[in-house]
Amino acid sequence: MNWDFYGRNDSIELYEDEVIKDIIGVAEDFEVMRFSHKEYGNNQSTNINYNFYFYSASTPVSAATVTPNDWIISYVTPQSIPSGFTPSQVYYYRKPFTKSFFKLDFYDTRDGQSQINYFTIIIPVQQGRTETATISALRPDVQIKKPSFLLDFVGDKEGFFIYWLKNKDFLNLTTFYMTAKFFDGRLGVFVKMMNEPQTVPPNRFVFDNTLYFYYKVTLDYTTKTYQVFSYQNNFTSRVGISGTPIKWYEYVNP
Repeated sequence: MNWDFYGRNDSIELYEDEVIKDIIGVAEDFEVMRFSHKEYGNNQSTNINYNFYFYSASTPVSAATVTPNDWIISYVTPQSIPSGFTPSQVYYYRKPFTKSFFKLDFYDTRDGQSQINYFTIIIPVQQGRTETATISALRPDVQIKKPSFLLDFVGDKEGFFIYWLKNKDFLNLTTFYMTAKFFDGRLGVFVKMMNEPQTVPPNRFVFDNTLYFYYKVTLDYTTKTYQVFSYQNNFTSRVGISGTPIKWYEYVNP
């Protein structure tokens, strides 16, 4: 004989489970996957190239004589105000230099009012190519670091990989917009970077932020790789590959 109360205890237990889940939540899968730079060229190269340019002229950016060549790939900019690092600080890895770093932030949109920063990549100044500099008239020239990075699986690789969620059920995002800042260990401030020198926009201080402060980054879950695109041609021109580095230029406030 089946009574009216048959199975109701089971229903109560199910209801209790649902209430507990609502209160304490359900465990989500936050395991991350590693993405490397997508191969390119006949040799299937995987390296990614970043060049950071700092303003090096003594004249204000608003001056008519300023040209794109006034931004150089060097930490040493003695003519700029404030000036950059000294060759000695870079060569001997003084604390003001070693405490500096490049910060790449990845957003879901280029809209500065609604965007969310989902992850950040740090590129330390101890990595990178070198340039020739003079630190003393009494000794030969030396090689010091410059802000040009060729990152890959081997060698300089900090900042090469992107780590993002393995399970797309929780957050299905495969396109990000990358911005760049430089933390200046001498002054204790962040310096904003643009994807073009300020002489390119029609107005050097009033321009479309959604274009000149971003690169687009896309993730491919099938190949576990990523690609970077510049704003040209509606963010379809691939950069970071041989001969077409990702370029960042110091933004100078008026």
